[in-house]
Amino acid sequence: MSSHSELKTSQDVHLRAKQIKSLIRSLKQKIKKIEREGEVAPANCHIIRYQVNGKGTIYWYYKLQAAESIFPIATNNEKKTKYKYLGRAGSSAHIDAAEKLTRRNLIDELERVIQSLTESYLDIYIGTETE
Repeated sequence: MSSHSELKTSQDVHLRAKQIKSLIRSLKQKIKKIEREGEVAPANCHIIRYQVNGKGTIYWYYKLQAAESIFPIATNNEKKTKYKYLGRAGSSAHIDAAEKLTRRNLIDELERVIQSLTESYLDIYIGTETE
C-alpha cells in the first residue's frame, strides 16, 4: 500500500515541478516579447520631476535618474552622470523614457517572479528528500 502512495506522491511532485517549469518558460517568453517592443531603461533608474523658478513663473521639468553615473555628459562623453535631461512633461524624450522605464519595471517584476518560482521548484525536490 505504501508503494502506491509513494508513486502517487512522486507523480504529484513531478507534475508540480513540470507546471512550475512551464510557467517559468512562459514568463521568460514574456520578457523576450517586452524586449522586442523597444529599448529598455537601465536597471535602477526612475523619472524624477524637478522645479525651476524663472521670472515669476514656476517650470516643471523631468530627468531620468540612475543609482550610478551611467549617462554620458553632453559636453564630455568620457565623463558620466546619474541624470539624463528629459525636458517638459509630454516631450518626446519624457514619453520615450517613460516607455523604456515601463518595460524595465515589467521585466524586473517578471524576473522576481521567475526567481521565486525557481526557489519553489528547488523546494519541491528538497522537500521530498526529507519526507
